[in-house]
Amino acid sequence: MKPLVYLIQAPPFWLKTPPLSLIYLKNYLKTKGIGSNIADLNISAFKVLGLTQKEWLTLNCDFEKNLFKTIENKYPRLLNNLYRQIEPADYIGFSLTKRNAPFSYALAKRVNQKFKDKQIIFGGPHTFFLDQKKKLDDKNWWIIGEGEIPIGEILQKNGNQKQKIFRFQEIKDLDTLPFYDFEPLNINSYSKSLPLFSSRGCLYKCNFCSERRLIKVFRNHSPEYMIDQIKLLQSKYRTNSFVFCDSLINYNKKWLQKFCSLVLKNNLAINWEAQIRVDKTFSLELAQLMKKSGCYNLFVGLESGSDKVLKLMNKGFDTSGAVEFFEILKQANLHFEISLIFGYPGEENQDFNKTLQFIKKNKNLIPKIAQVNPFIDYLADFKDKTYPRKRANTRVNEFLKLINQEKIKYTRSFINNLTYANI
Repeated sequence: MKPLVYLIQAPPFWLKTPPLSLIYLKNYLKTKGIGSNIADLNISAFKVLGLTQKEWLTLNCDFEKNLFKTIENKYPRLLNNLYRQIEPADYIGFSLTKRNAPFSYALAKRVNQKFKDKQIIFGGPHTFFLDQKKKLDDKNWWIIGEGEIPIGEILQKNGNQKQKIFRFQEIKDLDTLPFYDFEPLNINSYSKSLPLFSSRGCLYKCNFCSERRLIKVFRNHSPEYMIDQIKLLQSKYRTNSFVFCDSLINYNKKWLQKFCSLVLKNNLAINWEAQIRVDKTFSLELAQLMKKSGCYNLFVGLESGSDKVLKLMNKGFDTSGAVEFFEILKQANLHFEISLIFGYPGEENQDFNKTLQFIKKNKNLIPKIAQVNPFIDYLADFKDKTYPRKRANTRVNEFLKLINQEKIKYTRSFINNLTYANI
C-alpha cells in the first residue's frame, strides 16, 4: 500500500489566498497514485483568535513564538481535530517560512509525541536559509526548492533511502503539471481572487531579493495552459477574479500579448492583477491590451528614486525609464502601486532625498504607494554590517510624513511591515 501524506500550512501566514504550494503538491502526488490531504491551519487559527489582518500580518517575535501554546491552551479543539484527521497518514508535511517555523516545529514535536510512527517532511522557503546555516537534522526529511519531485521520491520509495535532504529538483516543463482545484479547502475563507502561477522564478537578479537563490532556473507555463487552468477554476468556483503570484507578469512580452489575446478570444471576462517590472520598451498597445483583457491592478517594485541606488540593487532600469513606464500605464488607464526600500547599503542622504523628490514630483503620475520598508539583509550578503539600521527606519518614518503631507495614497498596513519591532 502506498503511503499517505498530510500537508499542513501552519500559522501565521498570508491570508488572501489558499496555500497554492500545497495545492500543487497534492495534485502532483495524485498523478503518482499517492494519496494526500491538506489542512490550512493558518486560516483556522486566524478565525478562532479573532485578530485583525494587520495584527496577524505584522511581524512579532513573541506572538510567533507563543502562538502554538496559545492555540493549544485556549483552543485545544482546533488541534485535536487536526490530530484525528492526520491519524491515517504516514507522513506529515510542513511548508516553512521564517514566521511560521516556531509553530511548525512545536506542532511537529507534538505529532511525534502522539504518533511514534509518523515521519516529518519540511519544505518551504525557510528550509533554504536553514540549510545555509547548517541547521538541518538527519531525523526529518528536508526539501530545499520546489517540492513536487522530491516529495514524490520520498513517498514512492516510502522513505527507504538514506538521502534525507533534497536540493533544487526542479520540474523542467511546467505544462506537464496537472491542472488544480482547491479541494478540500473552502475558498470562501479567503478573498474573492483565486491565485495563479504562470511561471516559477525570475529572469532578473535584484541584489536584495531572495528569490534569485530559492529557484535556480526560470520556467513558465504556455499561455494556452493558463487559459485552460482559468477555465477550470471559473467553471468550478463561479469566479472571474484572479491574482497572479508570479514575481513579474512581463517576463516575456510576446507571452503576455498572447495570453491577453487568448483571454479575449475565449471571452473569459476575467479581472486580474499581477506584479510587473519597469520596462522602458513596454508599449502602449500592450498596456491597452492588458487593460482590455481584464487587468485592473499592477504592483511595481520601484524601490528607489535614486539612479545610484537602483544600480546598486541591480534593478536594470533608471528613474527616467520608470517615469516613461508609469506614463504608459497611466495612458492605458491601468492602475498600479509601487514599493520602496530605504537604507539599502550605499544609500546616502542625498540618495534618500532624491527618492523624496522623485515621489513628490511624480505624485500625480503614481496612483498609490503599496509598500515601504527598510532594507533587510535576508541573504546575509553584508555580514560585516547590521540591517536594518536605525537610519533606515528613520527614513521610512520621514517618507511617511512626506506622503501624508502631499496627500499621496498608500496602504497603511504595508508600511514597515517586513521588520520586527525589536530589531
